[in-house]
Amino acid sequence: MYISSELSKEQRAFLDEIAASFTVSDKTLNTIATRAHAELCRGLARSDGGRASELPMSPTFVRQASGLANRVSLGMAIEASGRRIRIGSVHFDASGAVKHKHTQVFSPPQSELSTAQARFFDYAAYCVREFLQQHNLEHAGVCLPLGVTIGLPVHTGKGVQCSVSETAKEDSLDLCGSNVGRRLCDAMLRGHLPVHITSVTNNVVSALVAARFQDPGACVAATFNHGVNAAYFERLGNMEKLHSTEYNAASEVAVNTEIGRFGSAGNALPLTMWDRRVDRESRNPRTRALEKLVADQYLGEIVRSLITDFIDRQLLFAPNCPVQAISSAYSFHSAYMAPIIEDESADLVTVDALFAAEFGIRCSPADRLVIRSLCEIVAARAARLSGAVLAALVLKASASNRVVNVALGGVLFGTNRPVYQATVTTLKSLLAHTSTHTRVHFQRPGSDIVGAAINAASL
Repeated sequence: MYISSELSKEQRAFLDEIAASFTVSDKTLNTIATRAHAELCRGLARSDGGRASELPMSPTFVRQASGLANRVSLGMAIEASGRRIRIGSVHFDASGAVKHKHTQVFSPPQSELSTAQARFFDYAAYCVREFLQQHNLEHAGVCLPLGVTIGLPVHTGKGVQCSVSETAKEDSLDLCGSNVGRRLCDAMLRGHLPVHITSVTNNVVSALVAARFQDPGACVAATFNHGVNAAYFERLGNMEKLHSTEYNAASEVAVNTEIGRFGSAGNALPLTMWDRRVDRESRNPRTRALEKLVADQYLGEIVRSLITDFIDRQLLFAPNCPVQAISSAYSFHSAYMAPIIEDESADLVTVDALFAAEFGIRCSPADRLVIRSLCEIVAARAARLSGAVLAALVLKASASNRVVNVALGGVLFGTNRPVYQATVTTLKSLLAHTSTHTRVHFQRPGSDIVGAAINAASL
């Protein structure tokens, strides 16, 4: 982690204190996995007047991939912030396999994000029109199926009924209570667009559909972006809270867990004073506890909070060093952590260059060691906690499936390979003494669009 001889006695002591606070023992990991599994089960149960689960475990009825031969389908992904709308077309060959696909990214003007919701949905329709025209997909008499996926917690109903249940992220677009499916349908009709919205899902459910399309053994998909979420396939007979006889108990349903909420209702997760600080100053304090310990949006902020405590103790950087930039909330991005952790140069030149470029700070050799150590400490804990929760998901899915393959995706794993590798190692370690067989693969960016298009086109 760090070479103690390079640091002062005070720096070593504070680093040791932090490392001890962030260490998660194997025993604690097993306890977390057990509690997460119990919470997943509670979320499926019928409400009996006891403590409700903190996980909504929302069922989403997705279609089995079929009838795709020689078809063209569209997928639209709306990010939680609303700052990017991704639209893609998927072309299937005669066997129903993906032949080729095109994707285009649109960035709404700030005026479309800060005014009435109708303006945003009209802009989404404008994006669809632009995409159709640029990719020559406007054919007379042909109405293309469009699947929509959104990076916000949603409740799905019949058809395209889909309402946003909360604006969970720090920079979320405020669509709370909005029926996204209906509003988008209306916008497409106003624009006379040759598309038919057939489904609206959370983005992790769409990622799960894409994973199953590629691998019949895929039962769990998890995304680690600015937020954290996971979905898995469950037998309808285990969904007690549906309490309906109109479904085939043996059929599968995709369950959107909203796993980022885990740990918010009790002391299931080990929190440090720095975690509590980040939570207290967040947009949504005392909620989404797991997310604030492992998500891309928060890891860098935890590291920044540790750095500023070193500064306040006069244990980091030269006197009169310009620290205004690093003192601003969320100025240290999680994407900085991977190059810092992977810096194996003798003088840690990457650390110095990054801080000089981003914050105007020149780092001494000791400063560089401290910063890299803090990144390693925070990343290691995030990986172990993520692995524990993923183990709970795999064990829950294994009740209905002998083989449970896992698709992991998201910007956190895409930009921080050490975190991804440590997460997979932790997951496999926790499953080593079970009879569950699992294989993990990294899911490429854009899988949510592909999954939405597959779901839209399936008969």
